[in-house]
Amino acid sequence: MKKTNYFYIDEAGSLGNDSKIFIHGCIKTDNSIIIEKALLELRKTLIEDLYFEGFIERIKREGFHAVDNHPDIKTQFYRLLPFLDYRAYFVILDKTTPFYSQLKQQKKDYEIFECTLSKLLKDRIVKNKTDKNIFYFERIDIEKKALSLILKDFFSSLDSSYDYEYHIVGKEEENLAVVDYLNYIFFQILEDLKNKKAKKNPEFDRMMLNFNLVNSKIGVINIVHSDTFLSRKNKLGKRIEYDNLIKEFGG
Repeated sequence: MKKTNYFYIDEAGSLGNDSKIFIHGCIKTDNSIIIEKALLELRKTLIEDLYFEGFIERIKREGFHAVDNHPDIKTQFYRLLPFLDYRAYFVILDKTTPFYSQLKQQKKDYEIFECTLSKLLKDRIVKNKTDKNIFYFERIDIEKKALSLILKDFFSSLDSSYDYEYHIVGKEEENLAVVDYLNYIFFQILEDLKNKKAKKNPEFDRMMLNFNLVNSKIGVINIVHSDTFLSRKNKLGKRIEYDNLIKEFGG
């Protein structure tokens, strides 16, 4: 029987607003049910915990979404992340660079989105070509071209021998929270650096520590504007370490 891999894909920042960073992230796992059970158990624990009594309705309504969740809830989620079974991958783009300015002159936003998506997933698909691969994308609005059409074009370009399926889902897909929280680490660190708020934001140091907490779970970080790949197997200066991330990003 074929092995089945599950990919969960989400973004942080936007190509269509004034955020300084755009991030395309995904996690890959062959134990999606185990991750989902762990997240549902965490949700149940929080709801039953007297400490979170004032947040019960909010937890039920929001689920796990890093931007919206209270810092105490974020803490509980980040404590769990290192123990879940997944490998994470990221494509990061600095929108303040000359590289991005030139890219914007040449391509529409949806075309840039297609490029970062391809950089994120093509190698993952090729390296797992003998497996069945199932992809879950969070629903998102993209100017000029619907996500459904972007994904149709992307997957139709693959070799017909590949065994895959893909779905566009909302936040009800529990496991999307893992990549959402991972994206949030990168976004908070890099956006604060670009805004020169690193020394003023008390959450910055916590996010730096959170990066160190999960860096062993990360497979590859592709920093597009500097044409850099950080990975677990690279030489020392290109390994996935916090200092290397900041240096290669240009912080």
